[in-house]
Amino acid sequence: MFNQTTINDKVSIIGTSITGGTDAKVSFYPAPPDTGIVFIRNDLPGRPQIKCTFEKAKVEYRWTSLVDGDIRIEHTEHALAAISGLELDNLFIELEQPSLPVTPDYSSKEFTRALMGAGVAEQFSKKEKIKIHKPIIIYKRESSEEGEYEKLLIALPYDGFKLSYVLDYPNLPQLSQIAEMNVTPETFIKELAEARSYIIESELEEVVNLTGKVSSNVLVVKSGAENRSWKWPNEPARHKVLDLLGDLGLLGKKVLGHVIGFRSGHRLNLELCKKIFEECNDDCFG
Repeated sequence: MFNQTTINDKVSIIGTSITGGTDAKVSFYPAPPDTGIVFIRNDLPGRPQIKCTFEKAKVEYRWTSLVDGDIRIEHTEHALAAISGLELDNLFIELEQPSLPVTPDYSSKEFTRALMGAGVAEQFSKKEKIKIHKPIIIYKRESSEEGEYEKLLIALPYDGFKLSYVLDYPNLPQLSQIAEMNVTPETFIKELAEARSYIIESELEEVVNLTGKVSSNVLVVKSGAENRSWKWPNEPARHKVLDLLGDLGLLGKKVLGHVIGFRSGHRLNLELCKKIFEECNDDCFG
C-alpha cells in the first residue's frame, strides 16, 4: 500500500496491566494523515500525549516503554507489532492506566483482531518509508554466569521488508532455532501475530516478581521438555521477530530492508533504531 492508513472506527481492548492484579484498557481511534502513532494518558490531568518515537523509548525491565518526564506508556511492543504488521500509520491510542493491556497469550493476536475489526481506511497522503542503503550493525559482547556471548543486529538493503531472527541458548537445544519472513499484512496475520511470549524456567521467579503472575498461555521452557504445546516448532523465535517488529515501529515509518537479529532483545532493537536515523541520509526517506 502506497498511501497512509488509519482505522475506520474506535475499538477497545481490556486485559491485565503488565504488573498484574488490575484491569487495563486501551482504545484505538482514527487519526488524520501525518499524525503518526500518538498515545494519550486519559487517566491523568490534561490528558497528556506522547508521540511514538524511539527517542522517547526506554527498556528498564523486560519490555519497551515510552517515557516523557513523569508520563509513561508501558509495554508497547505487542500493540506496535500489530500496528506495524497491518501497515497502519496514524492512530490515537488512549490508555486508562500507565500500561497497555497484557492479553492472555502475550502475543499480538488480540490487538490484531481488534484493529482488523475496526477496518483499515486508506488516506490520501503518501506513506513515509525508510530505505536501508548500506549495512547498519549493532554488536555487543556480554558476560553471564554461563560465560561470554555475543549479540548482533544488522539491517541490510533489501527490496521489501524482511525480518530474520536466530535464537540460541547453548544449554537449551530446543531454543536453538530460526524464524524468517517477508513481512506483509497477510504474512503477519497468518505467521506472526499469534506467536506467544516465552520465558526460561530459571527466570520464572523474576518474572512473577515483576508481573505479579505468569499467564498459563506463556511458554515456560524447561530443560529437556518437549514442545508439544507450541503453535509452531519455532514459536519462541517467531515471538522474537514479533518483538523486533514492534520495536522497529518506533521509527514511525515503514522500513524497506532486511533486519537480522542474533540473540538480540529490546535494548539492541532501540540502539538499531537510533543508528538507522543517525546513518541514513536524505535518500533513505521517502
